[in-house]
Amino acid sequence: MKAKELLQSYADGLRNFSEAELASLSLVDAKLSHVNLESAILADANLFRIDLFNAKLCKVRFARANLSEADLGEADLREANLKGANLTGANLTGATLMNANLSGSNLSGACLSGAKLSGANLTEVNFTDANLKSASLVKAQLIRTDLTNADFTRANLHQAVISSVKLRNTILHDAVMPNGKYFSHPNLYILDNINNPGDSNIMKLNTSELIQLETYIQDAVAMLYWNIPRSENTTQEAIRNTIIKHINKYIRLKVALFSSLEQLPATGD
Repeated sequence: MKAKELLQSYADGLRNFSEAELASLSLVDAKLSHVNLESAILADANLFRIDLFNAKLCKVRFARANLSEADLGEADLREANLKGANLTGANLTGATLMNANLSGSNLSGACLSGAKLSGANLTEVNFTDANLKSASLVKAQLIRTDLTNADFTRANLHQAVISSVKLRNTILHDAVMPNGKYFSHPNLYILDNINNPGDSNIMKLNTSELIQLETYIQDAVAMLYWNIPRSENTTQEAIRNTIIKHINKYIRLKVALFSSLEQLPATGD
């Protein structure tokens, strides 16, 4: 089916295009809200700014498609194949993506507030600056996923598989973590500084410096955490002790280095 034929049929009132062959089609700025494209093939299609609000897109093959700035709000994308798709700036508010394959896709700046991503494959997805507030990611797979600046406030990550993710400036306030517990503090360093302004042991750093400090520490812990060898007998306590051991070693070395530098005599011109 060609783009012109599809758009004309839609304009004439037809809404059911299930199993349609639409690979590599260009539907830039097309208005197709509430359409039924279940099991259709849209691989490599150019769907820039397409309107698919509340569309039925179960099992659609969107591999490598350009869906940047698309409106997929409240769309049903269960078991859809979005592998390698470009969804930058897309609206997926309230969308259903249960068991969908989004591996290698780009969702930077996308809005997935309230989206249902349970069981979804999110391996190597780019979620930079994405909004996932109140999203459900139960049993989702987040492996080598970039969560830089992503907002997971009140998101549900219970039983999610998380490995080698990038968590720089990620917001997890009140999110349910894989172990079922809530993450109640968005930034421990800033909270400590605010709640104890008169404490002489609190470093007098501004907010941006505190965030930068937390980011560096988080990156160091993450690097150690994901690279510690595991076996079936490895416990979380053993992993924690190994991380603390390595970090303490580096802290002693660096403090000794800076102490020796501070004691060096001033050099003349």
